[in-house]
Amino acid sequence: MDTKHKFKIIGFVGKRGCGKDACSKYLTQKHGAEEIVMSDFISKAVRLFHIPPNRKNVPWFITKIRKRFGKGILARAVVKKIRDNESALCVINGIRLKREVEILRKEYGKKLILVGIACDPEIRFERIKKREKKTKQRKDETDMPLKDFFKQEKKIVTEKEISAIERKIDYAIENNGTKRELKDKLSKLVEERIRF
Repeated sequence: MDTKHKFKIIGFVGKRGCGKDACSKYLTQKHGAEEIVMSDFISKAVRLFHIPPNRKNVPWFITKIRKRFGKGILARAVVKKIRDNESALCVINGIRLKREVEILRKEYGKKLILVGIACDPEIRFERIKKREKKTKQRKDETDMPLKDFFKQEKKIVTEKEISAIERKIDYAIENNGTKRELKDKLSKLVEERIRF
């Protein structure tokens, strides 16, 4: 297959805890997609400079970079990585800004399928707490009341444009159920929308 001309890109959009990672991993494992996690570019840069990857340093780092080089800097990195890629199906995990969508739409047009992952806030909250207890990265969220979670989420820079982006999606998946139900919905997405 000439993957330079025949390829598709699925971009996942959704708020924290909605299941973007699970969706991305499933398509990688089940359908051989190449996964591109947008936050990985920042994580690698932070590690390169030996900056502690905590909740204070990482947002500061990406904010400074975006201020200097524009809000689309991560999307441009994605474009470069896809250009060097030979996979017929790429998955972009973690599109968070309108400018990122604009750059990816301009570059790929209809080859980009923007998928919104919707999940009830209460379920997202419980998933995040479970995840943080496991990773021990954000201990303050494991015992946080739901109302404080909502307040905190409104302050997170990378979450502020998600609602606006969700209005531009091509395909919606609700993820309030089981892992099996989510996998079935993802397989349906591939069956309906991935045509080469």
